[in-house]
Amino acid sequence: MSALANLQQHLDRYWALPYHQNEALHAKLNEVQDWQRARIRSTHKALFEQPKNKPMADYFLTQLYGGDDFKVLAEQLGRILPKAKKLQRLAKEESLEAGSMGIQAAILAIELDMHLAQWLLENDLPVNEDNMLAAYRAVDEAKERRTQINNLKEVCYRTDKHLNSFMLKKAFGLAKSTAYRHNFQPLYDFIDAGFKAMKPLSSVSSFIEPFCTRELQIIDEVHDTNSKPLSFGV
Repeated sequence: MSALANLQQHLDRYWALPYHQNEALHAKLNEVQDWQRARIRSTHKALFEQPKNKPMADYFLTQLYGGDDFKVLAEQLGRILPKAKKLQRLAKEESLEAGSMGIQAAILAIELDMHLAQWLLENDLPVNEDNMLAAYRAVDEAKERRTQINNLKEVCYRTDKHLNSFMLKKAFGLAKSTAYRHNFQPLYDFIDAGFKAMKPLSSVSSFIEPFCTRELQIIDEVHDTNSKPLSFGV
């Protein structure tokens, strides 16, 4: 299956999520994701505040964990994908695969947080640390959370591989004006944002490995019902 066909499947899954037709669930999901972004910033404060890491941290929090900003991207992609065969001729398939994986990772983050929001809404609970811990344990998606983190890692390594390939990077750069002219700007910019975020890094592993290691530890701690984690890893 081509990267763009795969991307269409991800978008179909995204639009099938029930929060699009449920205002109360949508509002609760926004609260959950705001809390998650704040938690991630706090947990990884030392990592995120290193000057070379700031673009990558912003990429994580705005592109791969974008909340309602992602909806705008999904709407734009929905309009261009039916005619996107042209884009496959403009950009290397490997770059499109990296972009498709990034969008899949963003959708999985939204879906998992929506399940937390559903539980909180059903139990009429506000979003705070104690209730988020209870929601994580009640929903019990530790396996899916690990998949989410591993997907983020894969997206980063794939994008870094293309960034460090002169031929791929050159081909992608040359495709920009044509992609914009054919209204493929949203997908091109989404992929390009990953390239730009990683450019200051001497090695993407210096960012993604400590980030993922800590997040996986937190998942283990959160789902250990014999203990309560200290501020979700802060």
